[in-house]
Amino acid sequence: MSYDPHPQRRPPLKPLYAVLLGVGAIVVLLVVGAAAQRYTTKAATAPPAESAKTTPAAPATPGVGAAVRDGKFEFVVSQVDCTQTTLGAEQFKRTAKGKFCVVSLSARNIAGGAQFFLSYAQKGFDAAGAEYGVDEIADLYVNRDTKTFLDRVAPGERVAGKIVFDVPKAVTLTTLELHDSLLSGGVKVSCR
Repeated sequence: MSYDPHPQRRPPLKPLYAVLLGVGAIVVLLVVGAAAQRYTTKAATAPPAESAKTTPAAPATPGVGAAVRDGKFEFVVSQVDCTQTTLGAEQFKRTAKGKFCVVSLSARNIAGGAQFFLSYAQKGFDAAGAEYGVDEIADLYVNRDTKTFLDRVAPGERVAGKIVFDVPKAVTLTTLELHDSLLSGGVKVSCR
């Protein structure tokens, strides 16, 4: 084989192909122009976007009367009473170090198996974020006449009772953190 320093040149495009190529280019330009016009019209009529400095409002913490869930329980807090300094009757009386905050609530088992409600897994918080634990002995005083949290809760069953926090007199509980167990993540409930 020998090397040809002058390769063959392409024959010129036929006139029909040139016309089709030109028409195709014009169609593409028209489509792009129409799309640009539509975009410009939508942008002009769209409401102005909110400022980037606006932050979305934090979701409100559910409060008294709202059903909330953590793990295998659905809780409803029905009342928070922080006015008592003693609980029980006569010789079976418990006196608060500060004052008692008695939380009336129900817990419904939403799982497939029986579950114990552990009152000592619950937490209370004041406005400054200080944490308060449940007074388990006071719990016994306020729940002695009701089936509450000492028995296994069957699937679908709801039990109602009270949990008690002993807090300093100047403290107001603002938030509860309810748990289905000691290791669960918990769910926050506003005391209002």
